[in-house]
Amino acid sequence: MRKRVILLIFLVFFVCINGAWGWGKELEVKVNLNKAKEAVFSSSGGLKIEIGKRYFSVPSSYPVHFREKGGKVEWEEENILSSEVYIYPKGKEPILWGKRPYRGSFIVKASSDGILVINQLPVEDYIKGTMKLELSPAWPVEALKAQIIVSRTYALKNLRRHEEEGFNFCATDHCQRYGGINAEDPVTNRLVEETKGLVLTYQNELASAVFHSESGGFTESALDVWGREVPYLVEVASPWEGNAPHSSWRVEFTKEELEESLREARLIQGEILDIRLSSSSEGRVEEVEVITTDGEFSFPASRFREAIGWEKLPSTFFAMKKEEKEQKVRKETFPSSSSSLSSSSFDYDEWMEKDWDLDDIINFLKMREEERNQKKGISPPPRIVVEEEVVSQGTAFIFEGKGYGHGVGLSQWGAKGMAEEGFSYEEILSHYFPGCRIERTTFK
Repeated sequence: MRKRVILLIFLVFFVCINGAWGWGKELEVKVNLNKAKEAVFSSSGGLKIEIGKRYFSVPSSYPVHFREKGGKVEWEEENILSSEVYIYPKGKEPILWGKRPYRGSFIVKASSDGILVINQLPVEDYIKGTMKLELSPAWPVEALKAQIIVSRTYALKNLRRHEEEGFNFCATDHCQRYGGINAEDPVTNRLVEETKGLVLTYQNELASAVFHSESGGFTESALDVWGREVPYLVEVASPWEGNAPHSSWRVEFTKEELEESLREARLIQGEILDIRLSSSSEGRVEEVEVITTDGEFSFPASRFREAIGWEKLPSTFFAMKKEEKEQKVRKETFPSSSSSLSSSSFDYDEWMEKDWDLDDIINFLKMREEERNQKKGISPPPRIVVEEEVVSQGTAFIFEGKGYGHGVGLSQWGAKGMAEEGFSYEEILSHYFPGCRIERTTFK
């Protein structure tokens, strides 16, 4: 009896470990690639199509076409309508969406104004398809490992981000940029396999691992950017970014451009009179106050950057100055008289008594030519008078700063700099996420 109990305990333990460490089916995620009117799929190994309870086999390299029709998905070759279509590869060859290869399978769903093209695949394959869009595979291995662990943690922490829309992630910066097999690289694929399952945790839970391109020298806290305090998303120094592409930048906007952007985001009303900034001791802007003809409006710097445009205003690590812009305009006018020659203005006796220099000779010959043309009835060409006038171009707001991104969590260029100085991925992650641990998680 005792042996049977021990065996039962062992079997229970084995089943628990088997499930916990993901020896069963690997967790899959759904990535919305696009909303479109139509989509074409094929595979060199052939396809299997599932619609409702019906299954179809598609020959190798044979394209199948789907489009939106009346709020449904239509399979054009079979003239079948459905709200969802599932597309699987027959073998190990990837599926081509158009000409782009993807791992896993596809779901085509009807939406209000088109069809959603959703790639369903194992989470580790999803991470492989994000790496080359985030970092160069030529970067130091330790920096790449740090990014892989952060990306994996971010994905597992945010599985429900688009749950109500029927998928886990979009393929843009809103989640993580994803490009399928075309965004993979042998180097990063190998590192994804080497670090498989490794994630960041804090007090036995998945950490909110976020990242950005460049911090500008100091990362920012989640409290200052998003208004919520996270113990490990705090400000830390990042002095390894001297060679980063946005170590310094300068952008300029007209008053009208800022007004249009801020009004559209419903942050202000009226015309801008002035802008004031509240910054941290390191220089990162925390609060923006805009004084307009309709009052004073205050909001976080992250909202200001979002309204202006993430790409247009690289970070919130900036200073600002206001200038009145002027420009010299060239103006050409014609005198009222078409000829400057008059009978009284050309006195030969007076000219003969002068001590001529070169300019006098040139002017005399011009006047003689005009006189001959006048006698022949030929009008001289109109003379152009050129003047320069200074014209006001209005008010310009000039932003000079450093860094790229929201500044919270891992600085990718900071990680690169640390790796180049010999730091390991464990040390990199410990620096940018103080208090967090690296653990191997399960997919279930």
